Amino acid sequence: MHLIYPGHTGRHKFIPTWGITLILCLAANVAAAVEQEPPGPWEGFPRTQPTTRYEADIGAKPDYQFGVTKAFSPYVDPDRAEAEGLANPLDNPDFDSYNLIVIVNKKNDPFWGKAQTLRIYKRDVGFLYYWLISSGAKGYQTASGYFRPQLFSSRHWSGKYDAPMLWAVFFKGGMALHSSLDRESMKEMGQAAASHGCVHVEDYRAEELFHLVGHSGYGPVDVIDPGTGRKTGGKVQSYKTLIIVSPVNRWGQKAAASDKAKPAVKPAVKPVKLKNVATSKTGLED
Repeated sequence: MHLIYPGHTGRHKFIPTWGITLILCLAANVAAAVEQEPPGPWEGFPRTQPTTRYEADIGAKPDYQFGVTKAFSPYVDPDRAEAEGLANPLDNPDFDSYNLIVIVNKKNDPFWGKAQTLRIYKRDVGFLYYWLISSGAKGYQTASGYFRPQLFSSRHWSGKYDAPMLWAVFFKGGMALHSSLDRESMKEMGQAAASHGCVHVEDYRAEELFHLVGHSGYGPVDVIDPGTGRKTGGKVQSYKTLIIVSPVNRWGQKAAASDKAKPAVKPAVKPVKLKNVATSKTGLED
């Protein structure tokens, strides 16, 4: 088979079959190069949907080995001595039903400690970790209060910001403790509030925290008022982790009327169908 086309002299010329095949292959390659963008660093990244149970997440590990020592550069842990003299929340009887207490501190305060830091206390162990973090920037402030973990998503993806939120533990609506792998973000940890409302934690530490919360036990805990930090008298089934975002009313003290928080609203997450690796539309964002 041949293709006939008019030459510049007016005479017809012939293209053999192999020539036609070569032209079609070249055209297909050019079209593919134009239409397909080069794969990004997160191409094929396995994404997870938020779940209320740690055990249901693909990142859950019943035999996880605790004791984080690695860190991505340029992150460096702060001096633990800065926080050793601060009040230990495990001593407060209102928190007796909790096995793990995480304190996120946004501002310098004599009671809460140094700004942009996170402390972890574990029942029967005591003061466990002291890390640098970055909370919500102006206009995106991370909510203050006493919270419980609501959702887990080890490979969460922010549809709004088109970015990964690894090892996410959601505690209020779309606000979560999660990993940050961005070098600029890690430079800001301990220095500035720079997120869109979430609490950014260095990746290895975010993974450790995800599993600490998941291994803290599940069962009845005392309901803690989100504004006062005091027992309400109610009980609820939950992971036995209390997440305190300060500054907020100090535990063990009566709050002023103006300090009392509104009742916490449980985040509503509707199941969403994903096409391939499409992003979640649940509204849970960085």
